[in-house]
Amino acid sequence: LQKSIDFLRKHKEITAQSDASEIRQDWKPTFLSNEEFTQLMLEALDGFFLAIMTDGNIIYVSESITPLLEHLPSDLVDQSVFNFIPEGEHSEIYKILSSHLLESDSLTPEYLKSKNQLEFCCHMLRGTIDPKEQPTYEYVKFIGNFKCLNHVPNSAHNGFEGTIQRSHRPSYEEKVCFVATVRLATPQFIKEMCTVEEPNE
Repeated sequence: LQKSIDFLRKHKEITAQSDASEIRQDWKPTFLSNEEFTQLMLEALDGFFLAIMTDGNIIYVSESITPLLEHLPSDLVDQSVFNFIPEGEHSEIYKILSSHLLESDSLTPEYLKSKNQLEFCCHMLRGTIDPKEQPTYEYVKFIGNFKCLNHVPNSAHNGFEGTIQRSHRPSYEEKVCFVATVRLATPQFIKEMCTVEEPNE
C-alpha cells in the first residue's frame, strides 16, 4: 500500500512539472512540439539561444544561429565566446559574465529567482566560407539568466585560456552558466530591405 501511495505521489509531481514546462495551448498550435514552437519563435525574433560558462566557454547554441550569423552550432560549441567577439570588447564582456560572482549570495535560490536577469550588447563575428576574408561583426543583444549546473563536461577553453589567468577565477564558476537569448540589434528583415537595390529608372 505504501509503495502504491509513493508511486501515485511521484506520478502527480512529475505530471505537475510537465504541465508547468508545457507552453500554453493558446500560444502554441497543438501540432507543434515545444521545441518546434520555440525554434519558430526564435526565427521570428531574429534570435538564437546561447549557453556560456562564466569563463566564456560555449556549451550550447541553437540552430537558429545559422541564418542570422552564418555559423553552424558545432562551430561554436566548446569554443570560447571571446573567439567571436572583437578583442576590444573582451574585458568588458568578461567583467559582465563574472559580475554575479562578486556577490556573496549569488548562488542562493533568491538570487537565481530575482536579481538574476542580465542584458548587454556587443558585436559577434559573422561566419564566412573564405578564411582570408576580412572579419565582419554583427551588433547583438544578450538577454538571459544565470543557472546553476551540476554536470558540465570539462572544456578546452579554446583560444582564451591564457588571457584570463585561472588563479583569478572563482573556484565554483564552472557550476554557473549564463543562458541567453541573443537577438540581432537590427532586425534581419530591415537589413534585407536596405540591401535591395532600387531598379534603374
